[in-house]
Amino acid sequence: MKKVENLKKVNLLLEAGNTAEDMNLTPEVLGFEFIFGIGPDGMCPFEYELANKNEGDIVLLHLKKQEIHPFLKHLQLPVQALFEEKDSFFLKVKISKIEQPDSKEVVKALAELTLHPGDCGCGCGC
Repeated sequence: MKKVENLKKVNLLLEAGNTAEDMNLTPEVLGFEFIFGIGPDGMCPFEYELANKNEGDIVLLHLKKQEIHPFLKHLQLPVQALFEEKDSFFLKVKISKIEQPDSKEVVKALAELTLHPGDCGCGCGC
Protein backbone atom coordinates (compact mmCIF):
# COMPACT_ATOMS: atom_id res chain seq x y z
CA MET A 1 0.00 0.00 0.00
CA LYS A 2 1.24 3.50 -0.85
CA LYS A 3 2.18 5.72 2.10
CA VAL A 4 2.54 9.50 2.44
CA GLU A 5 6.30 10.10 2.39
CA ASN A 6 8.78 12.83 1.48
CA LEU A 7 8.72 13.94 -2.14
CA LYS A 8 5.49 12.09 -2.95
CA LYS A 9 2.68 13.84 -4.79
CA VAL A 10 -0.31 13.66 -2.46
CA ASN A 11 -3.87 14.23 -3.64
CA LEU A 12 -6.39 15.12 -0.95
CA LEU A 13 -10.15 15.45 -0.84
CA LEU A 14 -11.28 18.10 1.64
CA GLU A 15 -14.58 18.82 3.36
CA ALA A 16 -15.25 21.37 6.11
CA GLY A 17 -17.99 21.60 8.69
CA ASN A 18 -19.19 23.26 11.86
CA THR A 19 -18.96 19.91 13.68
CA ALA A 20 -16.90 16.77 13.20
CA GLU A 21 -20.04 14.89 12.13
CA ASP A 22 -21.56 17.46 9.74
CA MET A 23 -19.41 18.64 6.82
CA ASN A 24 -21.81 21.47 5.98
CA LEU A 25 -19.43 24.32 5.08
CA THR A 26 -18.25 23.03 1.71
CA PRO A 27 -21.00 22.49 -0.87
CA GLU A 28 -18.82 19.89 -2.59
CA VAL A 29 -15.64 17.95 -1.91
CA LEU A 30 -12.58 20.05 -2.76
CA GLY A 31 -9.38 18.67 -4.23
CA PHE A 32 -5.87 19.68 -3.20
CA GLU A 33 -2.57 18.37 -4.52
CA PHE A 34 0.94 19.03 -3.23
CA ILE A 35 4.43 17.60 -3.02
CA PHE A 36 4.93 16.31 0.50
CA GLY A 37 7.86 17.53 2.60
CA ILE A 38 9.33 20.34 0.48
CA GLY A 39 8.49 23.31 2.70
CA PRO A 40 11.28 25.82 3.28
CA ASP A 41 11.23 25.02 7.01
CA GLY A 42 10.75 21.29 6.55
CA MET A 43 7.46 19.57 7.22
CA CYS A 44 4.65 21.65 8.69
CA PRO A 45 2.32 20.31 11.43
CA PHE A 46 -0.37 19.59 8.80
CA GLU A 47 2.08 17.33 6.95
CA TYR A 48 2.97 15.55 10.20
CA GLU A 49 -0.74 14.69 10.54
CA LEU A 50 -0.56 12.96 7.13
CA ALA A 51 2.87 11.34 7.43
CA ASN A 52 2.92 7.56 6.91
CA LYS A 53 -0.83 7.44 6.27
CA ASN A 54 -2.12 5.29 3.40
CA GLU A 55 -4.26 5.98 0.37
CA GLY A 56 -7.88 6.03 1.50
CA ASP A 57 -7.09 7.08 5.07
CA ILE A 58 -9.13 9.92 6.57
CA VAL A 59 -7.82 12.50 9.04
CA LEU A 60 -10.19 14.77 10.98
CA LEU A 61 -8.77 18.09 12.18
CA HIS A 62 -10.12 21.04 14.13
CA LEU A 63 -8.62 24.18 12.56
CA LYS A 64 -8.48 27.48 14.42
CA LYS A 65 -7.98 30.84 12.76
CA GLN A 66 -5.30 32.03 15.20
CA GLU A 67 -3.27 28.82 14.65
CA ILE A 68 -3.67 28.31 10.91
CA HIS A 69 -0.46 29.92 9.63
CA PRO A 70 1.91 27.97 11.91
CA PHE A 71 -0.11 24.80 11.22
CA LEU A 72 -0.11 25.02 7.40
CA LYS A 73 3.01 27.16 6.81
CA HIS A 74 3.58 27.11 3.01
CA LEU A 75 0.40 25.22 2.08
CA GLN A 76 -2.67 27.10 0.89
CA LEU A 77 -5.72 24.87 1.26
CA PRO A 78 -8.85 25.83 -0.70
CA VAL A 79 -10.88 25.94 2.55
CA GLN A 80 -8.86 28.75 4.16
CA ALA A 81 -11.30 31.38 2.87
CA LEU A 82 -13.76 30.04 5.47
CA PHE A 83 -11.73 31.92 8.10
CA GLU A 84 -13.15 35.17 6.73
CA GLU A 85 -16.41 34.24 8.51
CA LYS A 86 -15.38 31.53 11.00
CA ASP A 87 -12.91 31.41 13.89
CA SER A 88 -12.69 27.62 13.62
CA PHE A 89 -14.07 24.65 11.74
CA PHE A 90 -13.55 20.93 11.32
CA LEU A 91 -11.70 19.61 8.29
CA LYS A 92 -12.06 16.09 6.95
CA VAL A 93 -9.04 15.15 4.86
CA LYS A 94 -9.13 12.01 2.72
CA ILE A 95 -5.90 10.86 1.11
CA SER A 96 -7.21 9.96 -2.32
CA LYS A 97 -3.99 9.25 -4.22
CA ILE A 98 -0.25 9.04 -3.62
CA GLU A 99 2.13 9.11 -6.58
CA GLN A 100 5.77 9.51 -7.39
CA PRO A 101 6.01 12.95 -9.08
CA ASP A 102 8.27 13.47 -12.03
CA SER A 103 11.23 15.81 -11.59
CA LYS A 104 9.47 18.67 -13.41
CA GLU A 105 6.62 18.60 -10.89
CA VAL A 106 9.06 18.79 -7.98
CA VAL A 107 10.99 21.69 -9.54
CA LYS A 108 7.73 23.54 -10.27
CA ALA A 109 6.52 23.07 -6.69
CA LEU A 110 9.83 24.31 -5.30
CA ALA A 111 9.73 27.35 -7.61
CA GLU A 112 6.20 28.20 -6.45
CA LEU A 113 7.43 28.31 -2.86
CA THR A 114 9.70 31.23 -3.74
CA LEU A 115 6.68 33.31 -4.83
CA HIS A 116 5.66 33.87 -1.21
CA PRO A 117 8.82 34.82 0.70
CA GLY A 118 7.09 36.01 3.89
CA ASP A 119 5.05 39.19 4.24
CA CYS A 120 4.49 39.21 0.48
CA GLY A 121 1.26 41.21 0.78
CA CYS A 122 -0.78 38.85 -1.39
CA GLY A 123 -3.17 37.92 1.41
CA CYS A 124 -1.90 34.36 1.65
CA GLY A 125 -0.82 34.81 5.24
CA CYS A 126 2.82 34.01 4.67
